[in-house]
Order: sequence, then C-alpha cells, then structure tokens
Amino acid sequence: MFKIFNNYKSEFILLALILFILFGLGICISFSLPLFLGLIPAYCMLFIYLLTLKNNFSQLIFISLKGIFMVKEVVGILIGVGIMLPSFALSGTLNEILNIFMFTLNPKYLAFFSFVFASILSLIIGSITGTLCILSAPIMALSNSVHYPSYIVAGALVSGAMLGDRSSIFSSALRLTAICVGIDVKTHFMAILPTTIVAVILILIVYSIFLPIFFEIHINSVHITSDYLIKVDYFKLFPILILFVLFIKKVPLFFSFLFSSIFALFISDVNSSINLIYHIFYGINIWPFNHLSGIFSMLPLVALVCVSSAFNSLLQKSRILDSLVKRIINPKSYSQSVFRVIVLNLISSMLFCNQALPLMLAAQQLRNEWRRNFKLSLLSRVIADSAHVFPGIVPWNLLAQICAILLGVKPMYYIHFAFLLWILPIINLIFSYFAQKDKIK
Repeated sequence: MFKIFNNYKSEFILLALILFILFGLGICISFSLPLFLGLIPAYCMLFIYLLTLKNNFSQLIFISLKGIFMVKEVVGILIGVGIMLPSFALSGTLNEILNIFMFTLNPKYLAFFSFVFASILSLIIGSITGTLCILSAPIMALSNSVHYPSYIVAGALVSGAMLGDRSSIFSSALRLTAICVGIDVKTHFMAILPTTIVAVILILIVYSIFLPIFFEIHINSVHITSDYLIKVDYFKLFPILILFVLFIKKVPLFFSFLFSSIFALFISDVNSSINLIYHIFYGINIWPFNHLSGIFSMLPLVALVCVSSAFNSLLQKSRILDSLVKRIINPKSYSQSVFRVIVLNLISSMLFCNQALPLMLAAQQLRNEWRRNFKLSLLSRVIADSAHVFPGIVPWNLLAQICAILLGVKPMYYIHFAFLLWILPIINLIFSYFAQKDKIK
C-alpha cells in the first residue's frame, strides 16, 4: 500500500517543493540552461521523502515511468512540430502565407489582426497548438519584416489561440472541463460565455486603440519589396490545407504534422536528400523567419515533458495537495471561494507544469464540496478562467514552452502581452464580487 504524508507534513513539503521549483527554474532562466534541469532537484526531494515513508524504490520508479508514458502524445507532437516547421519553410509554404498577409494586413494594427485571425482559426479547430502551428511562423515573419515588436504579436497570437482552446465546442480541453466538473458541454459553454465576451471586447480595444497610443511602435516598410508582391502559388499552400483538414478530422496531431510535412518535403526545392535530412534535424534559419526548430531543438523540451510528468505522477500519488484543497471553499463567501480556487490553480499550474492536471485537480477535488454551496457551472467557469489559461503564463509550464518554440519568442517576453490569460481571472473575480451567492436547490 502506498504511504502518503499526514496533513502537517504535506503542507511543509508542499512549501519546500514550491521553493525548490522556483529556485531551480530561476537559476535555469538566469543562466539560459535547459528548464528540465530546474525540476530535477524538486523531483529528487519528493522521491527521497516518499522513500523515507517506507515506500518501495521500484514502486516509485514505476509511478514515475507511468507518468512519462502518459505524455507520449505530447512528445509525438513536439517531434512532429520539429519536422513540420523546416519542411514548410523548404517547400515555400510559409512564404506564400506571408505573401497573403502582406496583401491583406495593415502592419500598424498587426497585434489586432493577429488576435482576430488566431481567435477565428482556434474556434474552428479547437486547438492552441494547431492554431499556432499554422499562423505563428508567417505572422511572426511579417512582424520581423515591418519591425513590429515580435513580443507583442506573440502575446496576441497566444491570446487568440487560447480563446478557441478554451471556448470552442471542438476543443478537447473544454469537454474535459465539463466532464471533470460533472456538467454537460452546453451548460459549461453558457457559463463561460459572459466572461469570454467581456474579455474579448476589452482585448480588441487594447490591441486596436491603446497599444498604438501607449507604445511608440515604428513600422518599417523597407522590407516589403516586390519580392513579396508576386502572385500567390496556391499549390504551395496544400501542406497547410492538408494540416487543417487533418485537424478537423481529429487525426492524432503527430500524424497530422507528419503527413503534411511529407507532402511539403515532396514539393520542396531542396536538391540533396542529405541537405533535407540536415534541415529536418537541425532546423532552418531564413529571413524574415526566426530560427525554425528541427528535431534536435526539441530534445530539451522533450526532456522537460518527461521530467515534469514523472514529478506530476509522484505528486498525484502522494496526494500532497489534499489538505490544502479541503480548506479552499468558504460556504459563506462566494467571492472568497473563487479567489482561493484561482490561487490554487495558479499554484498547481506552477507545480504540475502542464495544462490538463491543474484543470482536473480543481474539478475533481472541489466539485463535491462546491455543489453543496454553489452551482457547479460556476466552478466550471472559474476553472476555465484560471486553470485553463494559467499554464500559458507560467514560463516553465509545458504549454508556455510549446508556444515559445512555435513563436520563436521566450515566454518571459510574450506573456506580458497575452492579455486574455491575465484578463479572464480578473474578470471572474470582479463577477464574483457582484454576484449573489447562488445555492443549488
């Protein structure tokens, strides 16, 4: 039988783990070291403490490996992205998309258009990863071409992509939230609609009016030459079309990336198979695109996925957050309960280093106590406005790291301008202060 901490020890160990994680990751960020190294001390500490409780060494190893096995799909996505980005560059697909954006977008409002395009596409395919895979490279290249600050555009793209990942009826994360809370998808969608509408209106105002006023953005059109104003070669857009159709058909992401990349390589202009293989493994760097990562560039992130998943598995098994969770809900104050859930979701996003586990933790641990005092739909809205979006603003979280790889911008630079991820929890708090305590009959 697996032995866990008592309430007093679990709170002490939780605090120590948070400090270890913050210190280790802070060192890695300061010295530009791979982030997975910053999680190893916290993992070792938890492993050793569980050993002191007389848990079997092989049992702990098995739990860790089980956690790694659970993220095999994420590893596949990372490898698939590593193949896709250089393939789309070599085939000319990214250049053709860039040409289209050059024709249609006003560079002065690039952040506004980036948010709108990413929102529309993510609402259609329901995936933040899929949206950024299609839009990030050409739009970031456009920002480089006209010298629009790349970190602002990156924040706008993440905000738009997250909107669909959180709100689209095609999103697996939306369905996961509803299932874990114990309500149907329609009820959940209607619960998150008010905060979504308010957030989108505020963000559109910020990107279209306040950014141009408060940030002195110098648009340089020198690089928009006749080279970009050629007729679009629609045949080179086929890899994007294939990727889009596969997303819609819910084909596993790795195979979606792989099939579209194979077609892109088939129509590429690379003469030598040796050069082709080199670019696939080591990436490609062609102006105005930032460095497009190859398979080798993904390996540190793969290591982060594996270490964090092993750590998450031990955390879940040790039930180290149970004592904290039991004190979250205050039956006498809805607003105070909302605030505590948001704080819990921020902590779990920092600890668990992925998107699904904080969401599942809050829903499954809190729903029984929550339904005794408030409507479950209100819990689903709090989770969607916090646990769902916080992973995008925690720099070492896997979601933030994947976004950074696709955007070519480090999380520490773009998260300040990913306004949706900041605005939603604030709006939810404001709603909670004005709401009446709504008990379930």
